[in-house]
Amino acid sequence: MNRTLLVADDDKQFQGLVGSIFRGTRWSVKTAGDGSSAMESLMNFPPDLVLLDLNMPGVDGREVLARMRHTPRLEMVPVIIVSGEDSPEARSAEFERGADDYICKPFDPVDLRSRVESADRRARRMLGANPLTLLPGGPAIEEEAWRRIKDGTPLAYFHIDIDNFKAYNDAYGHLRGDDVIRETAALLGRVQADFPEENVFLGHIGGDDFVLMSSLGRDERIAAAVAQRFDAAVGAFYGPQDRTRGFILSTDRQGGVREFPLMSLSIAMAASDRRELEHYARIADIAGEIKSYLKKLPGRTGSMYLKDRRRD
Repeated sequence: MNRTLLVADDDKQFQGLVGSIFRGTRWSVKTAGDGSSAMESLMNFPPDLVLLDLNMPGVDGREVLARMRHTPRLEMVPVIIVSGEDSPEARSAEFERGADDYICKPFDPVDLRSRVESADRRARRMLGANPLTLLPGGPAIEEEAWRRIKDGTPLAYFHIDIDNFKAYNDAYGHLRGDDVIRETAALLGRVQADFPEENVFLGHIGGDDFVLMSSLGRDERIAAAVAQRFDAAVGAFYGPQDRTRGFILSTDRQGGVREFPLMSLSIAMAASDRRELEHYARIADIAGEIKSYLKKLPGRTGSMYLKDRRRD
């Protein structure tokens, strides 16, 4: 996906340097030599990211940043401050004003590219983040899957669904249901932290559906850890009577009252070690098939994961 970078700096040599650093990449570089022309460009053609010098003639960089953070269509555009001042006080002041990053001149070109890409990823994830869990949502999940496909990164894709969540929500109420969703997201975050070498990505499709992506090798250990931790924690969401008897009474989709087991997880896994996962839609379809199979298994107790072991 092509992106636009606005360089707001009165130093023509610096503008040219940034242009050369990003030449041949997906970033198209536009320039502004003072704060007024920077604001004009921002309002007419909002970029995906701004490299902002603080000491420009007329309207300076601090004023540009302040106006951006008070303009609805610009407030979410990431801003990287470029400055010759490298004191902790200077950095802290700009972060408090709303800057997303701060880089000092002179800088390493590789470092600048990395910071731009990182700020762009964070911004896009926040735009699509689930408001309840703040995890990346659908667009960011798909983008991350495509990135791994194109990079040729060995991929394990987990679709994680909470079983019997609707029955719990109906019986205990939406506020308690939201607590379950938030705690599930936090639990996944703790598992992510326990596998730092496995390149784990977490996303929240919506409702009670989550996505986890990892490298291969320890993917089933990750799935087992998620299942075990959820089962160990789930009892805390129920009252003593429901927890002791192992089920709740709730209304089914036909309007009848029946028994529902305590919540558990169905963890459906698609992986690139046996099948070629060349398209995100195919990954989602495979995981969806596995999830449907898990949901229909009779007599299940507790969380369960299943990895697709079919070959093309």
